[in-house]
Amino acid sequence: MAQPAPEDEDVLTSYFPAPPPFYKHFTPKNLDALTAFQTTHDMPAPSALTPAQLLQLPTELRYLVPPAPPAPSASYSVFGKKTTLNALEDYPETMAAIRTRLLTHPVTGDTVLDWSYEQLYPASPTWSSLDRQAYLFRFLRSIVLCYIELLGVMAQDPAGEAKDEKLKDVLTLALNVHALVNEYRPHQARETLIREMERQVERKRGEVEGVRRMAERVEEVLAGFERGGGEEKEERKGGVEEFSEEERRMERQRDMWGIMDEVLGP
Repeated sequence: MAQPAPEDEDVLTSYFPAPPPFYKHFTPKNLDALTAFQTTHDMPAPSALTPAQLLQLPTELRYLVPPAPPAPSASYSVFGKKTTLNALEDYPETMAAIRTRLLTHPVTGDTVLDWSYEQLYPASPTWSSLDRQAYLFRFLRSIVLCYIELLGVMAQDPAGEAKDEKLKDVLTLALNVHALVNEYRPHQARETLIREMERQVERKRGEVEGVRRMAERVEEVLAGFERGGGEEKEERKGGVEEFSEEERRMERQRDMWGIMDEVLGP
C-alpha cells in the first residue's frame, strides 16, 4: 500500500493553476455594498478592520478586504520550491552555494580553491546614496589588471600559490560586478515597460493614420462618383453611346468593391 506524501513535501500540481474561485466576488455591486456597509456600521477602512469586524461582513464582502502584507520570514512557493522574502537578499549565502558548487572537486569532494565572497562596495540604505556606476568601472578596470597580472604569474610559475590568489581576486571582483548589476533589475523592468508602452502607442498611431488615409481615399472616390455620375461615355461598335442607368450602377458597384478590397485587404 502506498504511503501518503508528507505534509511538508512540495508537490507541483500545475504550472498554470486556475484563478481562485472568489475572484467572482470582485464586482462593482459588491464594492458599493462594502462601502455602504462600512458607512452604516461606522467601520474604518478595509485595511484597518479587526478580525471581529471582518467577521461582521457578509461572506461575499470579506474577500474584498485585502489581507495584511506577508512577514519577511513568510514562505511562498516558486515552481514547487519553498522560499522566503529574506532569501532574495541573502546574496552572501547564494555566493557560498556557488562556491560549493564551482570550487569543489566533483569526484573527491575536495575544495579546489579556498575562496569566499567578499563585498567590496559599501552597503547603501537608499538607491541614490551609492554611485554604482563608479564602482562598476573600478571593478572592471581591476579585473583587467588582475587578469594581466595572472598571465604574468602563469608564465613564471604556473603551479605557485600566487596564481590562486589572483584567481580569487578575479572571482571576487566578477561577483561584485554581478551583484551591482543585479541591483539595476527594477530600473530595467521599468524601462522595458516604458519601451513596450511606447511601441504600443506608435502602433496605434500608425493604425489610426492608416484608417485616416483610407477614409480620405474613399471620400475622394465617392466625390468623383457624384461629379461624373451622368457624364460617362464609352465607344462601342464604332460609335459613342451613353451609359445606361443600369451600367452606371454596375460600374459604381465595381469601383466600390475595389475600394473595399483596398481597405480590407485580400
